[in-house]
Amino acid sequence: MIHINLLGGREGEEASSRKKEGTLLVGGLGVILAGVALSYFSQQSILGALDKDVATLQTEMTKIRQQDQEFTNMEQHKKETENKLQVVGSLTSKERRAAPVHVLDDLSSSAPEYLWLTEFAERGGAARINGRAVDNQTIAAFANDLAKSRYFQKVEIRETAQEDGITAPGRPVAAGRQNQPQPQIPVKRFLIETTINYLPGVTQQPGTPEGKSAEQRKEGEK
Repeated sequence: MIHINLLGGREGEEASSRKKEGTLLVGGLGVILAGVALSYFSQQSILGALDKDVATLQTEMTKIRQQDQEFTNMEQHKKETENKLQVVGSLTSKERRAAPVHVLDDLSSSAPEYLWLTEFAERGGAARINGRAVDNQTIAAFANDLAKSRYFQKVEIRETAQEDGITAPGRPVAAGRQNQPQPQIPVKRFLIETTINYLPGVTQQPGTPEGKSAEQRKEGEK
């Protein structure tokens, strides 16, 4: 009698099938790992190139910033030079050279009757005017007229004080008569401070004598 083992054949086929599946699985994993490795190295290469590009861009940006700073410094230097040339031109102009004559002329023409100027001092555009007058109204009239001049600005009466009287001018005395004592006229001593603009109508540059205010000059002197 012949016996055929059918179970053994099935077991062999199942083992062969499992072997093939294992081989395919291992091959698939290998392909996947190879793809992952290839993708990793590709990404690393791309990142390295991007890092080089970033470094190059940063270097270029630094150069651009330096050039921009140099351009800004050049523009500032150009502006300062133009301002200096403008100041020099204004200080050497015909109007500037003739200004002191006009200042003294306006000072003299603004002084009313019964007002005497005893001192006029000017330094760096700040002026002090000392004098005497018969009363406060005369001093106020002088200050108002002086403020109308184009060359005098910020005219302010700083001080007034009563002083001993002055002798009134006497009349001629006939021959044989004695001189009569002349009456004393009371007077007011005054101090006026003002700023002189030697170039009226021209904008003064900061830092020039004409461009500084009287207050700034006082603070500098302190």
